Amino acid sequence: MKTNKLEDFVKTNREEFDFRAPSPDVWAKIEASTQKPKVIPLRRYLSRIAVVAVVLVVTTLVIWQGSFLNTKSMAENADPELMELIEAEAFYSHQVNQKLKEIQKCYYTFPELKEDIETDLNELESMYLLLKNDLEENISNKSVIEAMIENNRYRLQLCDDVLDQIKC
Repeated sequence: MKTNKLEDFVKTNREEFDFRAPSPDVWAKIEASTQKPKVIPLRRYLSRIAVVAVVLVVTTLVIWQGSFLNTKSMAENADPELMELIEAEAFYSHQVNQKLKEIQKCYYTFPELKEDIETDLNELESMYLLLKNDLEENISNKSVIEAMIENNRYRLQLCDDVLDQIKC
């Protein structure tokens, strides 16, 4: 193995390197040139956090109030048939979700049931979305609204029929 001459020299003459120390003036200059860490008082830090929190809360309230008022005014001006659709959609979706939860409990007993039900419900859902697109294009179309409500009835009826058949 090759030896490094400089390394050997430092090892043999170590004591001669350690006798010198920098003067106190050098250390004073080094300390003066280094920046001391900036200390932010805890009170100022907490006050900044409080200001940000207040701004966020106020902004959230303003946005929420604006959307709430806008939704309320839209509901007041809405077509009664559309209001009926909105109410029916809420009612049927709640009912279907409850029935689905009961059906899902039986998936372990009847594993083939899951695919059949989900396929049928997805098919009804895709038909519903098509009707919804038709409604957006031709707003307040009574036949489209009736078809959408009927679609919701079919979903609920499907769930009821499944529950009657499996009696889980």
